[in-house]
Amino acid sequence: MGNSGGAATHSGVDFQQRIAAYAMAHMLCGLEFAAFGRAAATEITELRFETADEIDDLVVVGPDRRLFVQAKNTLSLSDAPGSEFGSVLAQFVAQYVSDDRPGDVYVLATSQGASGRIRKELRKVTDAARLNAAGGQSLPLTAPEQDVLTKTQDIIRSHYLARTRKDITELDLQRIMARIHVSALDLAEGGSQESAILLVLGSRVTVPANLLWANMIAFGVSLARDRHALDVAAVQDRFGTYLGPSSQDQPTPAPGPITAELVADLPFGWDVVLAKSPYPECDFIVTDIMRFDEAGAKRHTFSAGQVLIGGREPWEVVGRWSTWAGCDRHVEAHADDYEDKRVAVLAADLPQDPNQSAAALAHAAHCARLAAAHEDPYACRHCGDPISEDGAPLVEIDEEGQPEDVGLVHQACLTPTDRVLGLVDAAIFRNHHRLRNFDYAGWLAALRGGQGMFGALAESQVKHGPILWKSAYDDFSLGKWCVRMILEDGGTTYTTDRGQVPRMSADRAAQEAEKMNRALAEAREKGDPLCYTPSKAEWGSYSRLLAQGHDPIPCTNAEVVPYTRAIGEAYSTCERYYTPLAYLVDAETGEPVVVEGVISLLTDPWNLGSFLKNWERAGIELPEFTVSALLTDEQFDRFVRLTMTRGQGVIVDPRLALDGSLVSGFWVTSFEQLLYEAEQDRATAEGAMPGES
Repeated sequence: MGNSGGAATHSGVDFQQRIAAYAMAHMLCGLEFAAFGRAAATEITELRFETADEIDDLVVVGPDRRLFVQAKNTLSLSDAPGSEFGSVLAQFVAQYVSDDRPGDVYVLATSQGASGRIRKELRKVTDAARLNAAGGQSLPLTAPEQDVLTKTQDIIRSHYLARTRKDITELDLQRIMARIHVSALDLAEGGSQESAILLVLGSRVTVPANLLWANMIAFGVSLARDRHALDVAAVQDRFGTYLGPSSQDQPTPAPGPITAELVADLPFGWDVVLAKSPYPECDFIVTDIMRFDEAGAKRHTFSAGQVLIGGREPWEVVGRWSTWAGCDRHVEAHADDYEDKRVAVLAADLPQDPNQSAAALAHAAHCARLAAAHEDPYACRHCGDPISEDGAPLVEIDEEGQPEDVGLVHQACLTPTDRVLGLVDAAIFRNHHRLRNFDYAGWLAALRGGQGMFGALAESQVKHGPILWKSAYDDFSLGKWCVRMILEDGGTTYTTDRGQVPRMSADRAAQEAEKMNRALAEAREKGDPLCYTPSKAEWGSYSRLLAQGHDPIPCTNAEVVPYTRAIGEAYSTCERYYTPLAYLVDAETGEPVVVEGVISLLTDPWNLGSFLKNWERAGIELPEFTVSALLTDEQFDRFVRLTMTRGQGVIVDPRLALDGSLVSGFWVTSFEQLLYEAEQDRATAEGAMPGES
């Protein structure tokens, strides 16, 4: 029998610590934390792990609010107070009863693996509770949403009674419901929010962002185990050493023997130390020691020619190397010094290579940055004089009270605590950073609530086809009516335009409903009714949605209903329908890169390398480029309008076969142009001159 419970627990802990790492990254970069929605956005002043609070997974503290987080990687709705869902609500109730403070937020953080009833229906009913608490209009609930509301409130009543021995008042019930925020996060490896925060970190730090991210996750595990708290100063103290200006702001170092690539490939996870023995049984001790603990902190201290290992008495260091081979070279070169000496060799039997730990890899990248920044790589890092001797050692200076440094030193300047990395006699070039001049923070801000169309496409599993773009998008109307769609299962939804429920005049809403009802009737007559997916993210014919793996829900009719703010907030699916999207800019001209009359846009710039390899194999040659982004749909509209005016095409996420043909991707197609061409075709078929009909 498999240990599914253990696996579930592990995935839950990993999800919790990814949320913590996400918060740490925001603290390090000084960004507002809006992972749980704009209504719960705050600057973070402190993180608390596994606290004594009733909601104890994680507490995000801001200047004027506390966000109590229950992290559940997977969760299903239940009507049982003793279920996992019931235990979450029990903690919310207990927190409210024991420490009721205005401004507190109770967050149920889930992944995309949680059930739709949690991610969608529960989120809608808690949003409705906040609207009602703020004096907004009551939100009409569908039958499934009403079922979720009833079960949630019944469990809250049960736990409140058990906790206080009295029935909950409607006011207290309303307050608890209003404080609950449901947030579905995509922080799994390769997820959209993980990719976004990696982009932001990549623009702010001097080491590869994925290594720092892994370090933050490991640090979160350590903090949770020890039930510690972390303020901004502690985050800066721990990770601030990796902060620095972006690569394009750095001076290009002179060519020399030390490069970032060379240093980054060297081992930084352990030390091989040769020391004079403080014990009478031997004269020297040689041992290998891990440099970093599981949380990424250094385990041992080197100072004034000595090393303090594990809190024991200090040893006088003879030499320090990154490998056993380096130590062997020293002993062979000084064989006379060790002849007739008693040498104790203490080699650790480590189950894993410490050089591959997240902390070691992050430190390697940090040291690579130090090495590559030197204007004169031939200057000794100790005395500053030029090095002309053959086989000069490359060292890491890692001693308490001394500035960190990596570079060449004279043999005569080498100190016992210098960590010898090897002997260097070659040079290679710096890494080429593809994402230059990129607005990482802007991308992260736009990604939340953005790319509504592409989220729906991902759910539909469609890999290529046209994207219909309307140049005349109306988001100015303040009409008081909208169109509601009635579904065969008794549910309802609302028509949307670019992910928003449009406000219309009574006449326009009636026209839209009539047009929709005609389309529904025609589709039924053809035996292929128009349907929605269960998530309401996409609609289309029954056959098409079924072929895409959905369980389609047929629409029965459309009707005109009054528009309310509650409807708009609950049924609008995104803030930005198309954006953010990235594109390549010719480094010389400053214009978008055009290949065979087409401009390519990318939904995930973090995956740029994969696209570049694909395009190269298809024979496409690109100029030197930087990467820019469209962050609003207004920018997208202007971009597409100008591009089409120039006679160029726009395609999103194109992947090509070796012959250059399109395998996957989405052409941006003018809706108005399609209507015009269809009208011309109809007129031609009826015998009229084009343009006369």
